[in-house]
Amino acid sequence: MSKYDVFELVTHVRKCPDLFFKSSSFLAKEGLNSIALLCDTYRTVSGNFLNTIFKIPSGDHLKAIGENHWRAIHISTWLLSHQDFKNASFAEEKLYDFWFEELRHASPYVKFNEWVSDDERAEEMVRLLLNCCQILPNGENPEEAADKLSSLNSAERHNVLKKSYKANERIMDIKRQMEEKRAREAANTYGRE
Repeated sequence: MSKYDVFELVTHVRKCPDLFFKSSSFLAKEGLNSIALLCDTYRTVSGNFLNTIFKIPSGDHLKAIGENHWRAIHISTWLLSHQDFKNASFAEEKLYDFWFEELRHASPYVKFNEWVSDDERAEEMVRLLLNCCQILPNGENPEEAADKLSSLNSAERHNVLKKSYKANERIMDIKRQMEEKRAREAANTYGRE
């Protein structure tokens, strides 16, 4: 298949082994060594297996990362093991932003296993990575890629639902106030008669 084919990458994510679902060693005694996983991914993507310097947050920041976010990062390292990302050194500098910004924003709205079990969430992860690395998916123009990512984006969808909920609450509050006013007016009219 062509490089950076969304369907192929989604299929790869969906085959993620259960091992990547484990907690981080920062959170569980028997967890995955997340730092080793990140370093190995940096090496695979850069093609430089002798590299020992990687862009990774400091110890306190690493400990502050929640379990769901860590597991999303672990699953994303599986995605990055796909052949399209091997020796893709141009993407190496973008990985930090993908792991510690993009996935941080999405993680509160997506349970880690949904990145693998749900087609739309798997596609969201793929598109977040491609967008962050400034890679245009095979067969798509920039507008199509942006539109598809926007339609899948969990954080944006949550914000839209939140705004919709607040608007609905305002409408219900106005209706309640109008009904109370009508009831008061009716009571006043009845009291005068």
